[in-house]
Amino acid sequence: MLDGWTPLIMLGILFAFMMFFIGRKVSKKILLLTSAIMSLLCFGLILFSIYVVGGWEGMGLGFFAFSIFIGVWVGTAFGIIYQNTK
Repeated sequence: MLDGWTPLIMLGILFAFMMFFIGRKVSKKILLLTSAIMSLLCFGLILFSIYVVGGWEGMGLGFFAFSIFIGVWVGTAFGIIYQNTK
């Protein structure tokens, strides 16, 4: 597959499924609050990777945080869409 990108893609997919299944069980308000908290954690991790870690290691950590961020919001969007169709 994509040798170096596989863990990033799988992590994003894992978080998308996780947020989707959370979205099926809780209200929209709690789902959005959870997504906002996860987004702030990802943003903090990106800033940490830039200013503290630095270099190539920091860039890798930033990519992981960004893939989690994308997975969280994709899963949240699908969870909200699923809630509206019920």
